[in-house]
Amino acid sequence: MSDERILDKIKKCLEMAKSRSSNPNEAEIALRQARKLMDLYSLEMGDVLASMACETSVAAGSQGTPPAWRVRLMQVCAHAFGTRVIVTSGFLSPARFVLVGCAAAPELTGYAYQVLERQLQKARRDYLDTQKRCKRSTKVARGDAFANAWIDAVYGKIDAFAGVEDGVAEAIDAFMKKHHPNLEHVDLKRRKLKARDEVAADAGYRAGQSAQLHRAVSHQPRARLTMGM
Repeated sequence: MSDERILDKIKKCLEMAKSRSSNPNEAEIALRQARKLMDLYSLEMGDVLASMACETSVAAGSQGTPPAWRVRLMQVCAHAFGTRVIVTSGFLSPARFVLVGCAAAPELTGYAYQVLERQLQKARRDYLDTQKRCKRSTKVARGDAFANAWIDAVYGKIDAFAGVEDGVAEAIDAFMKKHHPNLEHVDLKRRKLKARDEVAADAGYRAGQSAQLHRAVSHQPRARLTMGM
């Protein structure tokens, strides 16, 4: 029997044990069967929880380490759909975001990033086109100020419906421990806003308030079986 089928059997037993429709005797039998299978195949609850999460990856849109505003934009999307973000990059290879979550959440997070990234890039270009007689470094600084403020506005809109169930968080934690145990934490450095760039930030925030992101109504990232054993 494949590992996937074994885990499916264990999850079904645990779901039955937790179901409100099961009587106490049925629940106890289902729980004993789950424990028996886990002992037989040397599995722990962490293995079961980890099997409820999955991952996908999307291009970050830049070579090497992505700029802070790209990482922040992906973090906002991850917040919306209850996923975890891993940034991967090489010296000469394009950066990618690995997204960990339950059900369709990783794919939806990646899609949201692509949609919002296109909107942000267009708004950023349109704003920078109005900045005449500027040095390149000045344009970059103002572009970053615009982008970060745009993301602040989008976060404010998304935070109203964002959130993740306890079961989803447990499944993601178990998946991360099993498949990505040695990740390096890097602090995100946001360019310090100078007084001359405040106009760009104000413009970015106003533009971000018009950003469009509709969460799929039917999407509810769930991870069942949060029962301790």
